[in-house]
Amino acid sequence: MAFVSMKNYVFAALALGATSCLNVGPDTCNTTLLTPVTSVSGPKTIAVNQPAVYSLVYAPAGGCGTLANVAEQAAGNVRAVSVNVNYASCTCATTATLAQATYTFQPSQAGTYYLKFVGNNSYLIDTLVVQ
Repeated sequence: MAFVSMKNYVFAALALGATSCLNVGPDTCNTTLLTPVTSVSGPKTIAVNQPAVYSLVYAPAGGCGTLANVAEQAAGNVRAVSVNVNYASCTCATTATLAQATYTFQPSQAGTYYLKFVGNNSYLIDTLVVQ
């Protein structure tokens, strides 16, 4: 009789252990990563208070990456621009396709601005003259 009840305890412990992995909580695979810009196109000259719209091409790491945001950090006449991609799944397709985002910059003062887009191991730098 002791053998049967011990067998039940072992079975119960194994069953609880196996099912504990099924409910891990929130999706631990949801993450946002900085993604390098591969090419940029936009104007070279604009007027004050006119928006300059840039087309950014980037390559998400997998098929489940979606644009989270385009972020900007300003320091004087220099703008560092980065693309952030959200990955919401633990399993993504391994083939990545190029994607596009837009960045709009509307300067309120005349001058020369340097737009530094975060690329692979360096910046893609565009110069914008505002008159």
